[in-house]
Amino acid sequence: MRRLVLLLVSCGDPDPCEDITGTCLVVEIESESIDRVDQLELDVLYGGFHGTTTTRASGGGVVTLPLTTAVVLDVATTEPLRIGVVAAGKLAGTVRGTGAASAVLEPGAHPTVTIELAPAEPCVAGDLHCGGDMLAGDPNTLYQCNSGGVPLARGACTAGCVVRPNDDTCRGTPGTCVDGGFYCGGDKLDGDPQTLYRCSAGVGVAGVVCADGCIVAPPGMDDLCR
Repeated sequence: MRRLVLLLVSCGDPDPCEDITGTCLVVEIESESIDRVDQLELDVLYGGFHGTTTTRASGGGVVTLPLTTAVVLDVATTEPLRIGVVAAGKLAGTVRGTGAASAVLEPGAHPTVTIELAPAEPCVAGDLHCGGDMLAGDPNTLYQCNSGGVPLARGACTAGCVVRPNDDTCRGTPGTCVDGGFYCGGDKLDGDPQTLYRCSAGVGVAGVVCADGCIVAPPGMDDLCR
């Protein structure tokens, strides 16, 4: 997984990306219902890579909203990069609110996004939800409920995310999976992008969660766990 660096400064301080020469995203955190936090958790999904990090204000203590944080990406690319950020503000170990934003980063650019924290709906730890279905996030990304912190991105859904009565799922991309072949969820069959399934009669069975991510292979080859 690529390195993810997080900086945190109070709102009104100098631009946190000012001295960064690489790709840097300024994230402004605000809220109409939450006035302070002592911890900020960020879940970041970018270019097929995923990272989660936790930060506090320098010196510890409570920070009054709004505040500003910077996500610095160690990315070697000359192409624009889509990044999705979900934030959870905590106080005394309790999640006060969550929110999300996304942006397209040009290499070396320093754009700004604003995340509005709002009280989170209760969810069952481990359940999967499309962004916006009980969890803050991008509607075309599948997340896992983390009842004690920030929702965790499972991966972007290329063909869209489907809300279901039980776990939500990534819709399979067009095409039919080959019986006996292995596919990541969302690649020709519905499922979790971080789970490897065996194709049986057009659906995924015997899913195995990939601890370090699931890799979609070129046509004619089985997908595999990283």
